[in-house]
Amino acid sequence: MNLDWFALEEGTWYARLYEWLTAPLFSIGKESFSAANVLKLVLFLMLLAWAARALRRILVRRVFPRTQVDPATALAISSLIFYGFLSLGILVGLQAAGIDLSTLTVLFGALGVGIGFGLQTIASNFVSGLIILFERPIRIGDRIQVGDLHGRVVRIRARATEVVTNDGISVIVPNSEFVSQRVVNWSHGDDKIRIRVPVGVSYGSDPERVRQALLEAAGSVDAVLKDPPPRVRLKEFGDSAIEFELLGWTTELLHARGEFVSRVNFAIHAALERHGIEIPFPQRVVHLRPAAAVAAPPPPAAGKPGAP
Repeated sequence: MNLDWFALEEGTWYARLYEWLTAPLFSIGKESFSAANVLKLVLFLMLLAWAARALRRILVRRVFPRTQVDPATALAISSLIFYGFLSLGILVGLQAAGIDLSTLTVLFGALGVGIGFGLQTIASNFVSGLIILFERPIRIGDRIQVGDLHGRVVRIRARATEVVTNDGISVIVPNSEFVSQRVVNWSHGDDKIRIRVPVGVSYGSDPERVRQALLEAAGSVDAVLKDPPPRVRLKEFGDSAIEFELLGWTTELLHARGEFVSRVNFAIHAALERHGIEIPFPQRVVHLRPAAAVAAPPPPAAGKPGAP
């Protein structure tokens, strides 16, 4: 920092401030650094971070909406540009501050070892985030299942993905779980899903009549699509009931499977009552037989112990 244009008088406060700012604080290699150099570097990094965020915001809100790039790809590209711009700016800033990057080789090597051991989880999540953004196995708005977690994807970040459950609870899932585990995407590539509703009726029921009642129930629910049409399957003959399955497609309740099943079950119950079809409860029939007379043991043979 060149302050020669100031009329510095020895002993004044600004002269002492100038001396403090220009006094060497530490050295890296052959270069010495003062507080003024550190302040310039900090200000540069702050402006760099602001510029990188502004660039990503302009790309996402103004540039990509005018193109044919879908939002997920636009997010991936803007994230790469953000981190690339930030990395390049940091290197330029360090070089401009007088730091010889060749002297930091040992430091970069130590950081690499630290990333390999202590920060391997963070690095794995970051790489997994890039894979998600480019391959797009999940996208914002998708209904997914990872392990026991069911919910809707609302945000995909570099390290983790935010999933909101039907109870409105936000769950932060590390990106590595979407790469290493089996992920069920209910809405991948399509806006509709098929949901199965099991139904059991008594053995005295007419299967064709049951089929008609179940189709009537599906047709009375607005959330069930007419195309593709709902279907009824006879699955098996259970211990206490004939097991059917009603299959219906929906887009309205894509993110509320429980609500869809509830509406369909209400309609099924009403339709079965109209048709006089019984929904059985588990039961067991026990048949009692008369006990057989217990035969007396035969007498022992002659000449054997116990014979008279």
